[in-house]
Amino acid sequence: MNDESLHSRIDQKIRLKGRAENAKGGAVVVLEHQEIIYVRNLSSWDDDVTGKQISIRGTVRLEKYIPDPYVSEDGAISQGAIGSQYVLDDAQWHLA
Repeated sequence: MNDESLHSRIDQKIRLKGRAENAKGGAVVVLEHQEIIYVRNLSSWDDDVTGKQISIRGTVRLEKYIPDPYVSEDGAISQGAIGSQYVLDDAQWHLA
């Protein structure tokens, strides 16, 4: 599945296959062609799942999930992500 097809599936319940990984913004699934989708309400995958292929089902959303980076008055830059991210709601998954 590519980014264009994820976009066409916004607000639809779908099944995806990918690799479970942890990101600073939470648990993600790395899809074919390295697309990333966050798993809502999952801060991280357990060690026995991280890096493994999973099958996951849920509703695709596109929203501002990760806050924008912030530059303070003294020039310190916080981490963040510009733009919107794909997020999977009501996710149910199992090892593939």
